[in-house]
Amino acid sequence: MDNKSPNLKKLQKDSLVKLANELLETKYPSFTFDAQEYEITAWVNTEKTIVKYRRVIRFTPLDKKDENLDYDFEVDLTHQTISPFDTWGMKRFYIPTKVEQEKIDFVVDAFGMPRLGFNNSIVEDSTMYKILIDNEVAFGHYFLDKMTGEECMGAIEGSYAPMPDDIPELVDPDPLIEIVD
Repeated sequence: MDNKSPNLKKLQKDSLVKLANELLETKYPSFTFDAQEYEITAWVNTEKTIVKYRRVIRFTPLDKKDENLDYDFEVDLTHQTISPFDTWGMKRFYIPTKVEQEKIDFVVDAFGMPRLGFNNSIVEDSTMYKILIDNEVAFGHYFLDKMTGEECMGAIEGSYAPMPDDIPELVDPDPLIEIVD
């Protein structure tokens, strides 16, 4: 696949996503997903071309609170790999059941999710849903009653201090750059 790498770098986002979806279908034919539930981005640097699939709303069911679930995956088109599936399999990858999807829909309707520009997570508890929203600069923790859909226990909101840009050990010499067209 290395001989195709330069050609990959010239492709637009839509073409890269199509190639990534084809590789997914070839390697994992039983895996199906709704692309609307993911933020799909394409990235490139001098060594690789990657398509990342980030779940817009992450849901942790009550019976899986202690599990380390995977929600996101990425397709490395240069090396023809899919992470985390090629390494860990699909056991930890979260796919909602019909009942869990109904719970997600309930919270989405009651709370007005997703909040754009944020990571959106819902954690099921015995009497409420904990809603965790965050990004690089701000966060919010909210609590929704499971029966009424009303906010309970108040909310916690705040912002983070910005990280300095000039930390030498954190500067990547070959950063991935997003392809936006």
